[in-house]
Amino acid sequence: MATVVAAATVALTLWHGPPQAAAQIQPPPAGEQPGDRPPNRRPIREDIVLRESIDVRLISLDAVVTDSSDRPVTGLTKDDFDLKVQGEPVEILSVSAGEELRETVSGRLTLLLFIDERHLQRKHRDTALAEIAEALDAEIEANPTWVAAAVFGERLEPLLSPTRDREAVRAAIAAISDREPPATGLRNQQRVASLALRDALRLMAAKGSRYRLGEASLASVASNLRSYGEALRLDTLQTVAAVRSLVEALAFVPGRKTILFVSDGLPRHPLDSAAKTMYDRLAGASRQLEGDELIRAPGTLQMHDRNHLPFGVDRADDMGLPSNNPQLDDGGALSFQTLAAELSCADAFEQLAALANTHRVTFYPLKPPVVDPSISDLGESAAGRGSIVELSDVRSGMESLAGLTGGLSFAAETGVGEFLQSTRVDISTYYSLSFSPPDSMSDTGIREVTLRVRKRSSARHGKVRYRASYVPVTIQQNLASRAWGTLLFGWEENPHGMEVQVRRVADAPAGTKQGQTPLEVVASLRIGELELVPARAAREPVASGAYRVVLQVQRDDGSRMPPQHFDFDLKVPLAELEAAGAQYVAVRSGLLLAPGSYRLAVGLWEENSGRSSFVVRELSVQPDPSVA
Repeated sequence: MATVVAAATVALTLWHGPPQAAAQIQPPPAGEQPGDRPPNRRPIREDIVLRESIDVRLISLDAVVTDSSDRPVTGLTKDDFDLKVQGEPVEILSVSAGEELRETVSGRLTLLLFIDERHLQRKHRDTALAEIAEALDAEIEANPTWVAAAVFGERLEPLLSPTRDREAVRAAIAAISDREPPATGLRNQQRVASLALRDALRLMAAKGSRYRLGEASLASVASNLRSYGEALRLDTLQTVAAVRSLVEALAFVPGRKTILFVSDGLPRHPLDSAAKTMYDRLAGASRQLEGDELIRAPGTLQMHDRNHLPFGVDRADDMGLPSNNPQLDDGGALSFQTLAAELSCADAFEQLAALANTHRVTFYPLKPPVVDPSISDLGESAAGRGSIVELSDVRSGMESLAGLTGGLSFAAETGVGEFLQSTRVDISTYYSLSFSPPDSMSDTGIREVTLRVRKRSSARHGKVRYRASYVPVTIQQNLASRAWGTLLFGWEENPHGMEVQVRRVADAPAGTKQGQTPLEVVASLRIGELELVPARAAREPVASGAYRVVLQVQRDDGSRMPPQHFDFDLKVPLAELEAAGAQYVAVRSGLLLAPGSYRLAVGLWEENSGRSSFVVRELSVQPDPSVA
């Protein structure tokens, strides 16, 4: 047997105690001879180019440039753009037109239809789906576009992996139409809070005892609003987390990704509309001192995303007013503004958009037209309902996702077909700019991006839409995202011929809790399938390679466990490389799982070739009969 040196480092395990044996060399399986497969299918080359295709070394920034009539501007080069990251100029390495990239892997487009069942009335959904089905069918027929589908109701569910099968797309949309949206108590809470606010406003519009009765009810109104607002915030954050999970899963899909986000709306600031209503009513009736006169001053309210607080001269407290014009009484308006500020979800939307930009995902939100005005939707306006006071601007969250990722949003009563056609044009007529992220930025926070078309080209365009931020991700994070995408959509790839086995461990390791079953995961790799590169300066000439392995487990309820990561190096003496080609290197890891059903993804990334392999295994863990 050839002499092979392998080493591995366990970065994270799911049990505590001594690290498991990591990388071991094994002979060929029983019955298989060294000559059954070529010892090394890829010749060792001195001039091989090392690359890290799964790492974020280059950032792709997609941008759409239109003229004053919203028509795409073509023919621009990198000399026509100015790019800044965190306010610092960054060199643009290349610019390519999207239409020229459609047939390439980097320019391939995947359009994912995402249905937000938790915030979507069935009548609204089905009416929009009919037009969406026609638009997607026409898009696949006309362009090399791939289509996928997912829904979020009780949990995130992928319904269609990326495909170009038009029949499969139509079947997936038909299946969505057959689904019943999940019941939620949120709509009832919204109605209770809205009606309480409406009644209080009616009383305060009167005089005398009725006005005082309205004032006395404000504490109850605030309590109802808080109860509903906290539930709405939690619900919004759960939805954003599900979409974030979907964005991470799309990391495994090559090229550009577009999410057609169909929902009745998500608030960026829950209760912002209610706070604005109460500010205008209460602060407008409050007393302010001006000389010897008490005056009443109406105002307006805005929510500032930077610190999530109202700002400007119309604040209900005295921080926005001149020191010589103090406000004596705000009528209680500040309490409603403070409540809305505490419930803000702006950070979650910004983080989602930045991650989407990193993975080249653009949002195209579509809020279907109202079909039945008698339906009480979350946050719909009083004009459309008659008995409901608008509590939250439910379009703000959707519009921010579109704006921050360079997409378009739709929220109107007519024109769904026209929006879908505009989306089809928009996803093709773009520019792809590549740049290297500044080396001086070592933290992992959001990077703000500014893109401008230079003055000499300004006469040709009206506006530029682009990805306004991104967040750096490590190789480990990208591998975990790819593994999660493999589990969610079931799209495996295995160019390394990796073999994965899972077996129960007889002796439980230290730290095993009652009810947990110790398992061992073994990933075996045939050395002849790996890309090993000769070391130029070595006492004994060897061929070497560096590898990263990730294990990702999905529970039966659809949630995922923290991933495990392993790094190992493989070195083979050049003189023995041919004989070693038929041997295997095995990477071992431990899992502790409670009884139940699971799905396991094992991913491998090879530094020398930039290739990756992902394999899925179904696990059914039975209780240990030896444990009482």
